[in-house]
Amino acid sequence: MNLLKNFIATAEDLNILFNMCLGLIAGIIIAGGYILADKDRKFSKNFVITILVLPVIMTIVIPFITSDLKKTLSLAGVFALVRFRSIPGDSKDILYVFFSIASGLIIGLNSYFLGFLLVIVVSVMFILVNRYWNSADKQILKITIPEDMNYKDVFNDIFEKYLVSHSVKEVKTSNMGSLFTISYWVQPKKNMYAKELIDELRTRNGNLNIILENPDDLMKACL
Repeated sequence: MNLLKNFIATAEDLNILFNMCLGLIAGIIIAGGYILADKDRKFSKNFVITILVLPVIMTIVIPFITSDLKKTLSLAGVFALVRFRSIPGDSKDILYVFFSIASGLIIGLNSYFLGFLLVIVVSVMFILVNRYWNSADKQILKITIPEDMNYKDVFNDIFEKYLVSHSVKEVKTSNMGSLFTISYWVQPKKNMYAKELIDELRTRNGNLNIILENPDDLMKACL
């Protein structure tokens, strides 16, 4: 009989259930904002599910640890374990994970107004910044050339055609010294097509490897 009593919902259980529903609504808003902010539709479905469910989980966990320091420290240890077992994402994704956790935490503490204010304000700001701030991010361009090619000015005319700016980041040898890989910081011009840039560079470097990667989303074009 004592065991059956544990299955009877108390007022605290009903409050947690209510918070879970609110956490789910917050998660849907957060995930929806993340999708709307991604103009190129390059988001991961698994990551969207993660940020949708995190607020719900936090609304369940928080009531059980707020009055117990040992449980709080245990939760911190779990988050640390998850962090080190995860593949690092870019700064935007890390921010969104923290955003989801913080929203669920605030709602789990019954601060509904502040929780949903945080969800709406941050989601709207994120959508506006990502969709309407058109400044081009710097990318990394890696070009492999033969050892007898003078790389100093050989690509300048192509760079002027497609790039706003460029600067040498790194020079290193490969293939037992028979090849050089030159890494540049580059800022593409607006509406620049990566394929056109790479096609012209290929005609100059003997069709060797060319990699254009964005340091934020690790988008690579390899040939």
